[in-house]
Amino acid sequence: MDDMYFKRIKRDIGTKLKIQVDQYKDSYILRRISVRMRLCKCKDFKEYYEFLLTNPAEFQKLENTLTVNVTEFWRDRTVYNELKKLFESIVMDKKNRSLKIWSAGCSSGEEPYGLAIIIKDLMEKHNQKYMRVTITATDLDKEILEKAKNGQYISKQLKNMDDITINKYFTKLTSEEYEVKTDVKRIVQFKKHDLINEGPISGMNIVLCRNVIIYFDKQIQEELFMKFHNALIPDGYLVLGKTEMLHGNARNAFKPVNHRERIYQKLDLGKLNADGLKN
Repeated sequence: MDDMYFKRIKRDIGTKLKIQVDQYKDSYILRRISVRMRLCKCKDFKEYYEFLLTNPAEFQKLENTLTVNVTEFWRDRTVYNELKKLFESIVMDKKNRSLKIWSAGCSSGEEPYGLAIIIKDLMEKHNQKYMRVTITATDLDKEILEKAKNGQYISKQLKNMDDITINKYFTKLTSEEYEVKTDVKRIVQFKKHDLINEGPISGMNIVLCRNVIIYFDKQIQEELFMKFHNALIPDGYLVLGKTEMLHGNARNAFKPVNHRERIYQKLDLGKLNADGLKN
C-alpha cells in the first residue's frame, strides 16, 4: 500500500491508540479503515486523514472497528461438537480435579460462556461434582471486555442453542434480550491481555485462539503459537480457527488431533532436536 495518507493513518493509530499496527496485515487494516471511511462519507484516505485530525473522537471509533469481532454462541457447530467430545473425556476421568481453559481474543464473551455451558452440562451428565473449572477469557479491547462481563445478548446471538439450554443458562430480560446466569459467569474470568506484548497465561489444559491470528503477519503468528505452547500443560490442546494453520517451528511443537477442526496437542520440545527450539 503506497498511499501516503494510508501510511499517516497507520502511524497515528500507532502513536495515538498505542496499537502496534505494523504487526497486522495491510489488507486487514485497509478493510477496517474502509468501514469507517464509508460511515464518515470520506471518499479517500486523504479525506479520512483530515477528518481524523478535526474529529479526535473518531479515533475511538476506529479503535473499536479495528478490534471488534462480532460473534454468536456455538457459531461453528462442527468444532464445538469435537470440543464437546474432548471435554467429555476430561470430565469422565475422575482423576481430573481441575480444567483450565484460555479463550484468547474472547471478544464479547460468547466463546467462553458457550464453553462453560457445554462443560456444566457434561459435569451434570457424568455426576462430576468436584472438578474445578476455570475459563480465562482475554481481549485487548477494554470496552468489549466490560460488555462480556455483563453477559447480556440478543436473541439472534443464541440462535444455535435450543430452548432448553437457553432457559437453563440464561435469564430472559426482554423479548429480545437475555443474560447469562450467575453460575455460568462464575466459571469465566475476563481480563485485558495483549497477546503480542505480554507473556502467556500458564498452566492451561486447553488454549483457544480462533479467528484472531489471521490478522497478524507470519512472524508474529509463529511467536504466538510458541506462546500458546508455553501456556499449555504437557499434552494440552490448542484450538485455532478454520482458516488458520500452524507453520514454522510451531509445526514441530504440536501434533494434529483433528486437522479439519484445527485442534492440536502439545508435544514435548525437549524430545525434539530441530530448528533450535527450546523447552
